[in-house]
Amino acid sequence: MSASLDRSGWRPFLLLSVVGLLTSCSALKPYPNTLEPNLQIRTETKSGSVFSGVRAAVGVYRVDERCQIEYQGTVDLDKPIVAVGIPADRASYLVFGFASSSFLGSARSTVSHETLLRPRPGYSYQIEASYKDDIYNVVIREVHPRTGASRAIELQRLSACSRAA
Repeated sequence: MSASLDRSGWRPFLLLSVVGLLTSCSALKPYPNTLEPNLQIRTETKSGSVFSGVRAAVGVYRVDERCQIEYQGTVDLDKPIVAVGIPADRASYLVFGFASSSFLGSARSTVSHETLLRPRPGYSYQIEASYKDDIYNVVIREVHPRTGASRAIELQRLSACSRAA
């Protein structure tokens, strides 16, 4: 799964990754997460029923100078706050996956929110990944290193990579 993909072939790969990730497919690898954390991901999942559950995770992809992506690994968002370190010197593509399932039935659904993110050196990023009342949402805020002031970062499609190059 570490082969590079161009923009025309990335979507099926990402969707399979999200489905595999959320169904505990063994082909997915954990993200190494060895860099200084610059992402603080706050996750809240409320299914609204004691008979259903929701799992969340984020797939991390490296984006090269040709805007091709390469799977780096997956981070389970199984705690209220998870710290993740991604390189600040290049773009990364983040795929937030949510899977809901019913304990009494066979109903399952998966949803993903994807974004291209170019972290600035020294800045930190607060991410809210939530599922509440059948609404999935991802919000990213960039935090200034000295002042603590923050600003919202709009989610970007991978196609934004070619416009920024």
